[in-house]
Amino acid sequence: MDDDALLTAWRAGRREAGHALIERHYAAVFRFFYGKAPPSVCEDLAQKTFEALCRRREAFRGEGSFRAYLLGVARFVLIGWNRRERRFEDVDDSALPADEPTPSGTLAEQETLRLVATALRGLDLDDQILIELKDWEGLSQAELAALFELPQPTVARRLQRARARLRAAVDALASGTTHAPALRDLDSCLASIRADIEARFGRVRGAVAGV
Repeated sequence: MDDDALLTAWRAGRREAGHALIERHYAAVFRFFYGKAPPSVCEDLAQKTFEALCRRREAFRGEGSFRAYLLGVARFVLIGWNRRERRFEDVDDSALPADEPTPSGTLAEQETLRLVATALRGLDLDDQILIELKDWEGLSQAELAALFELPQPTVARRLQRARARLRAAVDALASGTTHAPALRDLDSCLASIRADIEARFGRVRGAVAGV
């Protein structure tokens, strides 16, 4: 069953459909919070996202994908957490790719990924979210426009500028290292960072009370 069918069944009282929907998207929601909050907090924020969905399961009207809608809910949960905390936690090493090279990568390549991940975490929150939702979660510019409540051309310009700021941040960080990485393919680096997160945490799953 696709997301819309599962949501319809859940609204009709089939709890197993709600569980299936959560199971399908829990990893993406956890990944959304990863690096923006301490790892120990990510699971709690993911739970809160699905609890908010449970309370307002009728709010999604089918405009765009359910996945984009759910990640929009996660964004509001993150903003609320940030307001309560009054700041974002500093990035620590647990939110970055490991020092050890992966089986398919060299130590130099892993250092490049750490530089890109550090630069990504140093961007403004909306820049970081734009890049991650586009490159990690595959949201279209139309879905991003709906999520940010902005015209699509504005989102396209913001995404272009965010990626330019990411490249500049990587270059600035690399200038302080003994070997400056050749960052020819930013998309490949972002995909590798996402794969690193999945490899370290596996397919995280969660159960939400009240489903």
